[in-house]
Amino acid sequence: MTDITELAQRMKAAAEKATPGPWALARDRKTVVSNQSHPIANLSDAMHRMLADGTTGQDAEFIALANPANILALVEALEYYKSREERVTSLVRANSKSWDELYRQVEAKGKRNVELVEALEKAQQQMTESENRVRKQNRHICELFDDNTALRQRIAGLEARTVKLPDLRQIVSGDRYVWSDGVYNYSQDVKVALAAAGIKVEAE
Repeated sequence: MTDITELAQRMKAAAEKATPGPWALARDRKTVVSNQSHPIANLSDAMHRMLADGTTGQDAEFIALANPANILALVEALEYYKSREERVTSLVRANSKSWDELYRQVEAKGKRNVELVEALEKAQQQMTESENRVRKQNRHICELFDDNTALRQRIAGLEARTVKLPDLRQIVSGDRYVWSDGVYNYSQDVKVALAAAGIKVEAE
């Protein structure tokens, strides 16, 4: 397969050394001349007769078109499209690398998002556990407050309660046993009065 780049360079080098075009057939139809009327080539009599017959006119037209100016224009176009192809190829490769890098970044961010979600779920679980502990402590505090309130009310009720003690009556007598019996009976009356008021008396 012909290397189009090498062929184009060879044609370009040859065209730069040749007489510039465009070329055309002279009036005698035997000479190929440049645009400055410089003779390029002479056709043989046999070729001239064939041109006159019209059988090889296409060959003459091709020879005239294959002049240095057209060759240089063709090579320039080939070089332009080749450079454009190289730029496009470079862009495609660069974009391919960019897409690969972007994919890696997206993948890394995806992993990071998973880690953040797991951390968030763990934090939410810890927060829920903390809230449950706080609720439990609050309930316990409320219970203690209610118990304290009840005790305060109970103490206030006890402090506000009065007990009427029985009158001390004692038989005045010289007999000490009678005096002792009077004190004992009075203490029993006091216990009865306290019990009636709801005050518990510890036994001796």
